[in-house]
Amino acid sequence: MSLTSSEVLVANLCKRSFLSLWSEANPVAKQGKELCDVAVVCGRDVILFSVKEIAFKDTGKGTVDWERWRRKAVDESVKQLYGADRFLRDRLRLLRSDGTEGLILPPLADRRVHQIAVALGSRGQVPYHQGDFGKGFVHVMDESSLHIVLKELDTITDFVHYLSTKQALLESGVKILMEDNEEDLLALYIHRGRKFPEGQDLWVIAGDIWNGILCKPEWRARKELDRESYVWDRLIETLIKLGDSGQQDTTEARDNLEEGLRAMALENRFCRRILAAGFNEFMREAAAKKVRARIMPSPSNVHYVFLASSRDEDREHRRRELTLRCFIARGRLGSQGDTVVGIATEQYARGQGFSLDACFLWKPTWTAEDQVEFQGIQRNLGYFVNPRKSRATGDEFPHVGPVP
Repeated sequence: MSLTSSEVLVANLCKRSFLSLWSEANPVAKQGKELCDVAVVCGRDVILFSVKEIAFKDTGKGTVDWERWRRKAVDESVKQLYGADRFLRDRLRLLRSDGTEGLILPPLADRRVHQIAVALGSRGQVPYHQGDFGKGFVHVMDESSLHIVLKELDTITDFVHYLSTKQALLESGVKILMEDNEEDLLALYIHRGRKFPEGQDLWVIAGDIWNGILCKPEWRARKELDRESYVWDRLIETLIKLGDSGQQDTTEARDNLEEGLRAMALENRFCRRILAAGFNEFMREAAAKKVRARIMPSPSNVHYVFLASSRDEDREHRRRELTLRCFIARGRLGSQGDTVVGIATEQYARGQGFSLDACFLWKPTWTAEDQVEFQGIQRNLGYFVNPRKSRATGDEFPHVGPVP
């Protein structure tokens, strides 16, 4: 049986690597009624998607045809989203489509809900607005604008930050005159450093800003630099498959892997660019046997330990070493950080496969007993006594000279 466009969109949303760790497709309410099409829970943020596919019928009546489509495609989604938000206020967890308990919801006092109505079928012919429809702000997008936003903001952190920043802008009282092109707002947001201009009461957005900005040399240079960042995405995807394969033989190991994955996946695209560059540099030096392990700080204030063992080394020994090195890395941080993620693999060899191990350590308090253990490990094993930290810096949009 073939899927409808809305069903394909929902399936693709949940398969995206940056949403898959936090999403539930077709969660239900108490009586088994569908709550919304997709719910995403990440930290304090809850994202609710309602997708309606209504073919626009152009009878030549202009605004009458538009209003009929909006009632079915937009207003019905808004109604569903408001109902879902209301239902979840009394819940501690989502309910999966089979009725079992799903993702844990953040406490209501800390919860930040983002509601997204996805209206399919207008073929770009119907103007619509987004904002507060009476019971909370709702982002309204069509299939084209949602595709562009998700392609451009392809980490959970980047996506949520845009939703929050855009909502704050539209709730601030600024009047925006534009042709309902989400991508034009997105272009302004990214090109101005992930924020919108301030101190203006009226915006007039004319012309095709999105396609214009795609041609700018600094935009193309940014995209070129971001290519390396997808090494980080591939590491995440490989570790997800590792977790799904059941290779983690204890509940503690599975939980540790999942926590590490979540920390890695919370890195935004710019941080991933820096981390991927550091990881690639480390692997080149490890292959040349110049280094075995290294500490890599992220701008997010998470610190990473990279470890590359020889190919004939016992994997369980490597895992124990990774755990100890993460502990030592945390001890070296002092009060400068509390989270360390370890990633271990083999020294690179062309044409040969590889394995991956991950370790997660969150330790907000460093005790006197921890310090004694830290000193003993360093004294006996020599881990990170005089470490070299990988540090990579740069601008999201590099300076580009005039195009010849």
